Amino acid sequence: MEKKRKAFTLIELLVVIAIIGLLMAIILPGLRKAKKQARTVVCRSNVRQWSTIFLTYTVDNDHKFWIENNVWVTGITQGGWMPLLSSLYGEVDHLRLCPEAKKESGPQGGVGSTFTQWGGEIMVMHQFGPDAYKNYGSYGTNLWINEVDLPDDPGWRNAPEKQWRTTMVSTSASTIPMLADCTWFGTNPRPLQYGDVPKKDFWEKLIAADPLRPGNWGMDMARVCLDRHNRGINMAFMDGSASKVKLENLWSFNWHKDFEKTSEVDLAKLSGDDSW
Repeated sequence: MEKKRKAFTLIELLVVIAIIGLLMAIILPGLRKAKKQARTVVCRSNVRQWSTIFLTYTVDNDHKFWIENNVWVTGITQGGWMPLLSSLYGEVDHLRLCPEAKKESGPQGGVGSTFTQWGGEIMVMHQFGPDAYKNYGSYGTNLWINEVDLPDDPGWRNAPEKQWRTTMVSTSASTIPMLADCTWFGTNPRPLQYGDVPKKDFWEKLIAADPLRPGNWGMDMARVCLDRHNRGINMAFMDGSASKVKLENLWSFNWHKDFEKTSEVDLAKLSGDDSW
């Protein structure tokens, strides 16, 4: 006589489904966190490789950085660091984008945001020359490091005495930023008294309005004050190192020769945005 096959009861099936659901609820957040951490590590590796390229250039050029022209003063096309370094040291497309900021800000590109890249039509509008479309990325340079061409071009903020210009510095090179996660090809951060503390969604609102004509986006420190890597960004320094920097400590580095440093900035209080 054949024995009847014992099937799962409805209650048993529901219990199994509930257990699977519980396990998924426990595992998935951990997987998402692990993936995000992996993207942060890849980004930091990109930034470190850029620092090596930057320093290789200075070794080849008497310890000096390149001149980053202010097109509105000189008429010479701006934004040369990516095409310049690419032509000298090989193709660098694989280093252009942080894994957290690969998407474009709009159909024709635009200024970047926390999780989008800068590039596209805006580079032509801002006179980036014949290589305009070769200028795109998720990182930007500290424009205070660049050499200047006096008297024709005193630098982006007309303060050549504050430009580092060379790696031969008396200040600790580990405190001088060269490159970081950024919403534009470069930035000239200013001390805290200038008030460049953005709201958390500052860039998202700008690109939502018009990524090609974002309006008032001249707040230089805001370009790097991005919640891209869990309240931090990745940054490369003049000693060749790279690390994650907490947003509260962005004002604690020697961005230029006369930078007034401030540690542990209260972003929520100074921006008026409690979501920080």
